[in-house]
Amino acid sequence: MNVEVGEARREDTPVLRRLMQLYLYDLGTIDGWDIGDDGLYGIEARIEGFWTDPNRRSFLVRVDGKLAGFALVRDGAHFAGDGTREISEFLILRRYRRRGAGERVARRVFDMFPGRWEVTELGSNVEAQAFWRRVIGRYTGGRFKDVPRPDGRGQMQRFDNSRR
Repeated sequence: MNVEVGEARREDTPVLRRLMQLYLYDLGTIDGWDIGDDGLYGIEARIEGFWTDPNRRSFLVRVDGKLAGFALVRDGAHFAGDGTREISEFLILRRYRRRGAGERVARRVFDMFPGRWEVTELGSNVEAQAFWRRVIGRYTGGRFKDVPRPDGRGQMQRFDNSRR
């Protein structure tokens, strides 16, 4: 399996918007979200910030040349703030899950940006919690903190890969 992670370009914005709807659908099935009357999940203005905010970087994922997901990285993590990056959103399409694609993507993204990291998951998303604990645990050799999110809405992993 060949996994590619490439930075999204401006012309990829429509693709990212469509993938974001699949991502939000996945989350919505876990948390019981309703779709809007316009047939979309989420507020379009909020979603648009994922591709226009200069502190965010968007990456498209391909597996064996086929579009397979995305990873969105933000400088200035939600809880830790400046000086820490976060995976703000991460999607591997179901077809490619449990085959190692997600871990390969995560490792490549972490390697692109040495330093402090924060990854958070909703409390109801136990599969994501297990995935990130496993991936970050292997990536760091177990040197990470797994703590409740400060807002009480889930879990969070923190690590520093600057001395890997």
